[in-house]
Amino acid sequence: MLKALGGLLVAGTTASTQAIAKQSKREVALDYLANDDLLDNDELERILQQLERRYSDRVSVMEIGRSNQDRPIYAVSIGASSNKQCLKTTDVMAIGQQHGDEMISSAEGLLSVAQHLASKQGQTKKLLEEVTVHIVPRVNPDGFVARQRYNVDTDAPARGEGDDIFGGDAGFYTADDAGIGWDINRYHWFDWTESNLYNNLPDEYPENPVPEARAVLSATEEIDPEWIVDYHRQGTYTTDPDVTFDPENPGEAYERGTYPPDPDASGAGDIVTSSLFWPINDGVSEEAQDLSKQIVSVMYNELTEFEQSTISRYPGGTYAGIARNGYGLAGYGSVLYELSTGTLGDREFRMQQVFTSLLAAIRATATGSLYEINPESVSQLPERETNGFTIEE
Repeated sequence: MLKALGGLLVAGTTASTQAIAKQSKREVALDYLANDDLLDNDELERILQQLERRYSDRVSVMEIGRSNQDRPIYAVSIGASSNKQCLKTTDVMAIGQQHGDEMISSAEGLLSVAQHLASKQGQTKKLLEEVTVHIVPRVNPDGFVARQRYNVDTDAPARGEGDDIFGGDAGFYTADDAGIGWDINRYHWFDWTESNLYNNLPDEYPENPVPEARAVLSATEEIDPEWIVDYHRQGTYTTDPDVTFDPENPGEAYERGTYPPDPDASGAGDIVTSSLFWPINDGVSEEAQDLSKQIVSVMYNELTEFEQSTISRYPGGTYAGIARNGYGLAGYGSVLYELSTGTLGDREFRMQQVFTSLLAAIRATATGSLYEINPESVSQLPERETNGFTIEE
C-alpha cells in the first residue's frame, strides 16, 4: 500500500526546474516510487484530502463531476490564499489520464507539482502570487479500474464504420464492441451541436454522452484558464531523421519510408521520451495557436536539459473534439503532452518529465517570459516516427 503523502516532494525552487527534478529519489515523489503499486482511486482521494487539510490556506479540492459509474472526478487548485481563484492571478490548468490504461505517469507527476507548489518553498511563493494552478489528475477513474482506454458505459455503441481512435466522420469513438465505453478525448465540444455525433444523430444524442468530458469542459469554463495541458502516455517510438517538419501542413500524415526497408538502411533514430503538440484545427485563432506553441517551446527547452531526453513533435490531426484542438478552438492555449512508456529511464525519470514540463510552463507564465518566445521556434522539434510504411507496388 502506498503512503498517502509523506515525502512526495521536498525540493526547493531556488534552482532551475531541471535541477529540482534531478533531486535524489528520496526527494522526488518518493512514496510513488517506493514500489510498483498503482496509485488507485482511493489513495488518490486521500492524498488530495491530505493536501487540502495540510495547506488549507492555499489548497482547495473540488469534485468537478462524476464518472459514468458514479466515481468522483477531482480537481485540486493551488493559489496564494484561501481564495484559490484570485482575480489578480493568471489561472492555468492541467489534466491527466483521460485514457484509463495510461498508468504510472501523469497522475503521480501532476500530484508532485501540486505538492511542490502547496509547500511554498523557495521561489514557489512568488509563483503563486502570479499564477493559480488547477489540476485534474485523473479524468477517467472508471477506465483506470477497467484498465482500458475508454470510460465504462454499458450503453455505448460499437465504433462507427469508418471511424478509428484517431478520426472519422460518424462520431462514434468507442470500442470495437458495444457496451464498453467512449474515448473521452474525442468529446471536448464546447458547442455540442457542432459535434459529428450530434449532426449525424441529433435525436439519439441531443447532449454529450460522456460525463467525464462534460466535467472537464464545465470546469474549464468556470476557471477560464490562460492555458491547459493535457497529459497522456504513448508507446515506444523513435525520431525519424528522414522527415522534416512542414509548418504549412502541420497535421499532414506521413509514412516512415517504404516496405520492405532498404537492406542497407541503418535504422537510425533516437528513442523518444516525450512528444508535444499544439492545436492545428483551422478554426483555432492565431493568438491561441501562438500561445500553445510558446508553451511547447518552453517545455521542449526545459526537458532537453536532461541528457537522456529526446522530445519530438506529436504527429496529431485536426479533429475538433480532441482536447488539444477543442480548447484551442475555445481560445485557450492548449498543449498535448505524450509521455513515452517502455523507453529510456525508470518510473522516476518519466514522472520527472511531467513535473519538469508543467512547472516550467507555470514559471514562464508567472515571470512573463512565456510571451517573449518566438512561437515558430517549435520548428526545432524533431519528428516522431509513425507506425505505418508505404508498401512498394
